Amino acid sequence: MALAQSLELISTVGRIGVAMALERFARPTADPSEVPVSAEAITPDWLTAVLCRDTPGATVTDVRVLGGDDGTSARRALALHYNDIGVSAGLPGRIFSKSTATFGSRMLLGITGIVRGEAAFYNHARPSLTLRSPHSYYAGFDAGSFRSLVLLEDLTQRSWTFPDPLGNTVDRADAEDMVAEMAHYHGMFWDSPRFGTDLAELAPTLQWQENLNRKVGFGKRTLTGLDRAKEIVPGTLYDQREELYPAFMRSLAMHASAPVTLLHQDVHLGNWLRDDQGRMGLYDWQCVARGHWALDLSYALACCLATEDRRNWEEDLLRRYLEHLADAGVTTVPSFDRAWSAYREQTLHGLVFGLFTLGGSRFEPELQPRDYTRSSIERLARQVADLDSIKALST
Repeated sequence: MALAQSLELISTVGRIGVAMALERFARPTADPSEVPVSAEAITPDWLTAVLCRDTPGATVTDVRVLGGDDGTSARRALALHYNDIGVSAGLPGRIFSKSTATFGSRMLLGITGIVRGEAAFYNHARPSLTLRSPHSYYAGFDAGSFRSLVLLEDLTQRSWTFPDPLGNTVDRADAEDMVAEMAHYHGMFWDSPRFGTDLAELAPTLQWQENLNRKVGFGKRTLTGLDRAKEIVPGTLYDQREELYPAFMRSLAMHASAPVTLLHQDVHLGNWLRDDQGRMGLYDWQCVARGHWALDLSYALACCLATEDRRNWEEDLLRRYLEHLADAGVTTVPSFDRAWSAYREQTLHGLVFGLFTLGGSRFEPELQPRDYTRSSIERLARQVADLDSIKALST
């Protein structure tokens, strides 16, 4: 199996390399069914087809890249100009783009299926949801080249902000906002038949993680991160080093016997925004999948709240979450006792993600600022130790 996986990876690397070499000689596309190779390759004609399709006579006359940055994806702000019909219709003058414009981003996000799921979320799930979260104008994925592009509303135009997570203090009202937002999208897709139709491309969490394990060596890198974080994690947790990753995979296997719902999966504080009233909203649905509700809830409360606040509030916030599910029309809301057990069992996902981030090689860009990653790991590790989650998963 290892040889087959190695050969598959080599083949995929070659396919991506060939595709990107050919793209260098390709003319910019005006066909809305084709995914542009980057924000810089987007043409006014292509944008006209995408943004003006419901406004007869409107055209995009110019597009300019205003700047951005490169991380797991290439992020760019775009300024758009329209003819008079487009201006009168109030079409967006600024939008935000994310693309797999680099070889590294296609390797990480493309071959793992992450961008395929993100496109499915924005095309099929997001329109059904009332969230403090950006809407998408376009989400495309090319399976042959692992090319992807998402165009999102620029929320800064509505005075929404994306605070530095190290300075973004979450109080009790903020925590209740977060719980309500998660209960909303969980409740909307609780045991939804749409996971067999238009949302079928959203992978179950176990399958999603197993794919990462095969493609990017997730387990080994997680333990590297744990060693680097040894001084900030509880000793009782570090002593369970060899049990950590197997327990995490057991926690994902438990999703098969639980109500399935839509999961964000990456609800650390850096992915929460504030609207123009300062209320909490969630963005960056790059890791979207389907699985157990408690994965998102336990991750968010541990990573976003100060440890003492999480310890003091988590039971009450869990009760509020269950009330929100009932208000959303969920008829199979678990009892508090069952929900508490699930909450304890699903804490490892956030910690493992943080350790994976810290465990990267020195030759690759850091997925998050190191100080923030270490701060998150410390909070997440304390939750796992407080709730004795590894023991809960062994019984």
